Amino acid sequence: MATIAIGDVHGNREALDDLLARLRPELSANDTVVFLGDYIDRGPDAKGCIDCILGLRADSPARVVALIGNHEDWMLRSFDDPSRHSWLIGMDGLSTVMSYSAEAAAVISRAAHDAGPRLVLDRVALPYDAFLRALPDDHLSFFRELALVHQSDGAVFSHGGLDPRVSSLEAQTREALIWGSDAWPADYPGPRLHVYGHHDNADVDATDWPHPAVGPFTIGMDTISHGVLTAIRLPDRQVFQSERFGAA
Repeated sequence: MATIAIGDVHGNREALDDLLARLRPELSANDTVVFLGDYIDRGPDAKGCIDCILGLRADSPARVVALIGNHEDWMLRSFDDPSRHSWLIGMDGLSTVMSYSAEAAAVISRAAHDAGPRLVLDRVALPYDAFLRALPDDHLSFFRELALVHQSDGAVFSHGGLDPRVSSLEAQTREALIWGSDAWPADYPGPRLHVYGHHDNADVDATDWPHPAVGPFTIGMDTISHGVLTAIRLPDRQVFQSERFGAA
């Protein structure tokens, strides 16, 4: 029985396909695959990445768990309040919209341009419903049902880590689990292993190849800015990586 954690994907379908091709022969019905969040934005094929994860969930013998990242969290906030634009402005959200519908991307982009400074100053609403109409029902359900944290094999998994100054996992805030904190990961005392993404803190070797950021009680899996998607299997800590496909 193993748990395989996969780092941030960010729309890099080629890297995801390549990594899963390496992982699939290793998976059994006793295994769990945990995606650590940030499937969307920056890369060109967010839609294809969600299709791929849903496909793995449907045809793999392993259980597939998908956690929420800060990019999905802010996207959902824009869905629920179309006057909130942190996702669109700060996270390259338009790349995700474009992967689902060029028409919806044009509608939202045009409305944002027409609003100008009022977009922020007056919290002008944008037509995110054009994007929602382009989302397949199973994709919207996927986003709405993303888990905040996962625990297995003596380890904890969350997108951003946690706040080491808070004594228990149950007392952690949603924000800390999605974003981490300024004390993460350096001040995390253990004893449980915590596997996380988000922080783009890969250990890059002399050949410019990224590896997981391994600390005494933490493993950081976010290597996708280097064009490489990384997974780690617990408890044996075997690392699986894609070839390099561009950069997110």
